[in-house]
Amino acid sequence: MVNYNDIVKAYSKVTKYKNTTSLQYSGTLGRMTHNKVFLKPENLQLTGSFKLGGAINVMMNLTEKQQKKGVVTCSAGNWAQAVAYAAGLFDIRSVIVMAEHASKTKISATKGYGAEVMIYGQNSNDVISKAMDIADTDGLTYLSPFEDDDLIAGHGTIGLEIIKEKPDTEVVFCPVGGGAFISGVAMAIKENNPQVRIIGVEPENANAMWLSLQQDKIIEKEQIDTIADGLALKKPGEKPFSIVKKYVDEVVLVTEDEIKKALIFLLERAKLLVEPSGAVTVASIIANKLNIKNKEIVSILSGGNVDLDKLNIFLKEEIC
Repeated sequence: MVNYNDIVKAYSKVTKYKNTTSLQYSGTLGRMTHNKVFLKPENLQLTGSFKLGGAINVMMNLTEKQQKKGVVTCSAGNWAQAVAYAAGLFDIRSVIVMAEHASKTKISATKGYGAEVMIYGQNSNDVISKAMDIADTDGLTYLSPFEDDDLIAGHGTIGLEIIKEKPDTEVVFCPVGGGAFISGVAMAIKENNPQVRIIGVEPENANAMWLSLQQDKIIEKEQIDTIADGLALKKPGEKPFSIVKKYVDEVVLVTEDEIKKALIFLLERAKLLVEPSGAVTVASIIANKLNIKNKEIVSILSGGNVDLDKLNIFLKEEIC
């Protein structure tokens, strides 16, 4: 099981390969919510999302034999791009399985980073199954998007970045999909300061983690329907679920309309292009889901890889 020391080790390894994504104060959000709100703009990271740290840490911990053979994984897009980029850094072959509805922008970028892309299936279960089949038949190492200790530790480096830059942080809002990201972030921050509240944010239409926490067991949803494609998981990972139960204070839900409004707010007021999955944290803050006031808040913007065609549709909907 991953622990805090694993995150510290990952931090020392991956930081030199990443951009610095310094916190940005949002006076507008502060005035709207009566808090001090800082944005953690992982949309400005290399490959356009937080996932690069996890991908690099995984690659660096592969055996020499595994590196020579190559890796295979599955993704809605951001993990795909991170794996493709990280594999390129270390001259490792990468095969990525992406669902048929995956963003064209993310598919193109993944190929651009050097990965072999296979389009297959309709949901997370489909792509996972296909990726594991390829691992068996081609002798590649399967990289889980959320069940790997090195992955969680790599993601946790963002939690260390937050607490190092702003040690007086009181509340952190983090997007939730399979749970690997918030697991690492929550562990890194809570092991430094247990008083910091860690709040996960999920779309109402993709609330597998929320449901699982409510029932204290892994729940798999039959249907997922959200514009936040990076969070569209039918069920959380088992390792992340156990970590979330220990370290995360609460998970809140946001509607599709709230996500769209947050995305446009970030464009207009913060001048940041953030994808729906990354905008859920700001959506929850604007919607005042927890009635928090007079707190030092960090809102993690997990990615910025949004399909411009879809963005155009969101903008038209809001204008109308």
